[in-house]
Amino acid sequence: MTKAIDKILWHDGNVVSVSFLIDERGNATVQISALLHIDETGGGRSLYRINCEGVSKFNTTLDVAELKDNMFAGNISNGYLKGNALWIYVTDGLIEVHAKRFRIEPR
Repeated sequence: MTKAIDKILWHDGNVVSVSFLIDERGNATVQISALLHIDETGGGRSLYRINCEGVSKFNTTLDVAELKDNMFAGNISNGYLKGNALWIYVTDGLIEVHAKRFRIEPR
């Protein structure tokens, strides 16, 4: 089942991986894997992959030590999609992606 990107419960999730790819034609994609709560009860986290397609801008700054130190509680503080831009705020960092399409799917 695919979850709507605007229905994600970001708070207390964990960033697992971030990857950037640009193909030979210049088409750019960003993939973000994250452990996210599936509902507001705060039960366990499930692994999701966020696919950002047709990327025009990608900016990230991550403090690896802070991400690691906050894995238990969750290293994502907030995230939201506004227009064609996705912002994910993590402990001492940010992931910003401007793209044509955003999809999220369970892994």
